[in-house]
Parts: sequence; C-alpha cells; structure tokens
Amino acid sequence: MLTLSCPVCQDSILKRVTLDQGPPAASCPQCDGLWLDSNEYLAWLRTHGPLLPERPPEEIVDPIWDTRELKLCPSCRRILTRYRVLPDAPLYLDHCNACNGVWFDKDEWDILTARNLHDKVNRFFTEPWQARIKEAESRQMWERLYLEKFGAEDYERIKATWEWLRWHPKRGMLVAFLQADDPYRA
Repeated sequence: MLTLSCPVCQDSILKRVTLDQGPPAASCPQCDGLWLDSNEYLAWLRTHGPLLPERPPEEIVDPIWDTRELKLCPSCRRILTRYRVLPDAPLYLDHCNACNGVWFDKDEWDILTARNLHDKVNRFFTEPWQARIKEAESRQMWERLYLEKFGAEDYERIKATWEWLRWHPKRGMLVAFLQADDPYRA
C-alpha cells in the first residue's frame, strides 16, 4: 500500500484498519478520519451479502467539518468533492471523482453503520441518490413554509382535504364548488 496522508491533518500518515462491520480502510491517528478505497470497498460489498434495510436515525447527529481548506485525495492527490448524504442530517462525505475513494470525517462511518447505510456508500455520489436528497429537502422546506403560514391545526386539516380530493373521481367539480364565491348561485 502507498503511503497515504490525511486530507485534513495533511502531515499525518494514515494507518490500515478494518472497520467494525465493514471493509478495510485507512485511519488518521490524529483526527480519526477514515479513507475508504473504492476497490477495497467494492470487494467487501461483494462478500457482504444482501443490502440491509435503511434505519431511521436514533438521534440527530451534527458531524463537524473541521477544515475550511480543500481536501486532497490521499490516493491520487486530486481535490475531493463534498456530497450531501442524508436529507435529515447535515452529513457530507468527501469523494474523489477520479479514483472513487471516500473520506469520512470522525464518526461519519459510525453514523452510516447505525442507519444500515454503510453498504450503500457507492450510491451516495450518483444522480438518483442526490436527486432523492434534493426532493426530500424541498419537501421539508415546503412543509415548514405551510406550517408557518397555515398553523398546525389548519395545516393538518388542509392536508387531509387534499388527500381526499387527490384521487376523487369528481375532483374538478369539488374544487370548483370550493372556489366559488357562492356555489348555490348560477
């Protein structure tokens, strides 16, 4: 194995480790970050068995990104790109678009393992995964906006009405009735 330098500490040399419930990796003894080589991860994934079902978070975790500088890939020295991983937590992973390796800041691997997402790492950087996150974040934004504008009680009532109308065979007529100033006059 090549000598790999930590993308955060920069002068620290990564040490080989085997992750609990996971593949071999390289760990920084100073910041506890982890480097996951793409080939080693995919080899581990082939022997892992069926993908585990995703679990909801047990608690809200706020991982800390402790560097404001660009991170360089330990393997090929290219700039790592940050990707959002979960819509319900501020969790980002740093990915090398050249060699496909992934950098995990302290505790990020544990967060993924707790949610059964450690066997889906290769999916995080795909367009469908990123689109799913954007859709979930958009939905959360609209939920907050509607809750603020309508209030909790009215928002629950209008959601129930919307669900009732959504697939109703006479939806158009019902909506026209609701929109009329006086539905009993021609």
